[in-house]
Amino acid sequence: MRHRQVLVCESDDRLAQVLRPCVQAQGWRLREVRHPRVCLGLLPQGGESVFVLRLGRDLQREMTLLEQVTWLFPETATVVVCDADNAALVQLVWDLGARFVLHPPQVRELLPEVVAGFLGAETAPAAEAP
Repeated sequence: MRHRQVLVCESDDRLAQVLRPCVQAQGWRLREVRHPRVCLGLLPQGGESVFVLRLGRDLQREMTLLEQVTWLFPETATVVVCDADNAALVQLVWDLGARFVLHPPQVRELLPEVVAGFLGAETAPAAEAP
C-alpha cells in the first residue's frame, strides 16, 4: 500500500519541524533529505506526494532538481520555500513548475496548510513555532 508522503529537501530541519505536527496528525510519511540527488529515488516509492524544496544553498543544483521533479513526476506537488524576497528568482521557480512558492513576506507557518491542501486533508492543525 502506498502512503501519502511529504518529502522535504533542505540543509537543516527547520521546515520539517514546521511540518511535523501536521504530517503526524494526518498519518502521512515525512521524509527529510539533505542531498538533492536522493530525492529522485524517493519520489516513485510513495503514493500521493508533496515535494518541499528550500532554496539557498546551491541554486543551480536546486533549480535543476526542481525541473527534474516537475518533469519526471508531474503528479507530485512541488512547493518551494525561498528565504530571499527576489522577484526574478520567484518567477523562475514558477516557470520551472512549482505549484506553490512561499517567499517573504509570507511566513513559513503557512506551509502545513499548503501541504495539507495538496494532499487533500480537510483541515490542517496549526503549526507550532520551532
